Amino acid sequence: MKLKVSFFFILMVGALIFSHSYLSLSALLAATLHELGHLIAAKMCSVPMSELKLGIFGASLKASGSIYSYPKEIFLAAAGPFVNLLTFFIFLNQSESANEFLRFFLISSLFLGILNLLPIEDLDGGRILKCALLCKFSPRTAEAVCKSISFLVVFSLWVLSVYLLLRLSASLSLFVFSLALFSKIFLKRNL
Repeated sequence: MKLKVSFFFILMVGALIFSHSYLSLSALLAATLHELGHLIAAKMCSVPMSELKLGIFGASLKASGSIYSYPKEIFLAAAGPFVNLLTFFIFLNQSESANEFLRFFLISSLFLGILNLLPIEDLDGGRILKCALLCKFSPRTAEAVCKSISFLVVFSLWVLSVYLLLRLSASLSLFVFSLALFSKIFLKRNL
């Protein structure tokens, strides 16, 4: 399997290491488990992976060779968030007596699992939605529905972030995240 690492990913990991922020490293651990969930599912389905790409928006895996079924794609997409949510629920009982690292790891796992299940293109939830739609509709219809739903969800996240910024002076990260998602998904196709 070929590994591609973006410059921004190296900067992000370097910043985490040099900031001595073990809390950020717990989020990186949750992301690593997420990608391991995808890899294990691919191995279970005998889907060979040709590339692991590490970028500013996280990691992405690329299958090599033959096209596989929509149910397999749904299983592969759901495996990462499933591992995050399973990790959260396994260690949830120990969260009261846990140290700060474990508590932040659990929160990171929960949010990463939920976030990736949102029906947004380029996220696991978007892949699941698209495959489910492709089982019933034409590729053109499935693409249009996915794009519309992605837009509505990203726009809703942005509106929520603006509200939280104005009302509570909080949630700058959600604001930046929603803008970055919007530009990655919608602006790249129009350039």
